[in-house]
Amino acid sequence: MVRFQFAVTRRSIPSPQINGQPMFANVSVSVLVAIGIGILMAGTSIFIVFYHDRKHDQIDQSVDFSFSGTTLRQALGYYRFMAVSMLFFYVLFTCSAVYLQWEGHLIFKSEGTPQFASPIGTSLFTLDLVLRGGFFDVMEHFNIRLSPVLMNTASPWFVIYAFVFRMYYGLSLIKILLSFAWIYGKIRRARQSFDEPAA
Repeated sequence: MVRFQFAVTRRSIPSPQINGQPMFANVSVSVLVAIGIGILMAGTSIFIVFYHDRKHDQIDQSVDFSFSGTTLRQALGYYRFMAVSMLFFYVLFTCSAVYLQWEGHLIFKSEGTPQFASPIGTSLFTLDLVLRGGFFDVMEHFNIRLSPVLMNTASPWFVIYAFVFRMYYGLSLIKILLSFAWIYGKIRRARQSFDEPAA
């Protein structure tokens, strides 16, 4: 019996790189946690787009149909829920950034030098991202910063992670502020029209 052997050669697929460094290098537990939180924020953003619009339409129709204290409590309860979810992600992102540093990841830099930030400095950096997400280019244009530490671009995962967080807050704040202004204006008009016959 003649046996034939075939040699199979495997070609290595080059790993994606950012700034000359492999994206999947040094993937630790803290990085995996950050990836999970980033995916959760992205999913929540998609949920906000659809659920927020549907809930906004329901409250809008309730105000058109009849203004009452129940409608006002429903609107305030909805916006309270949105505020709590945003606070939840603020705490998650801050704790995740502290965890990344605890595992030795230099995700921050100051004056061009990589460094570790304290929990307070990390929370200020997170708040800075929140404001930059909410006010878009205003803080960039006037070079306003709440924290002296900056993102270390040598940590590509954290750069992407912070971008997702910033976009989540930008989308959430803009949707909530515009919706609240619209609903509040309709409630004011409904209350005025309700008070006018009594007067």
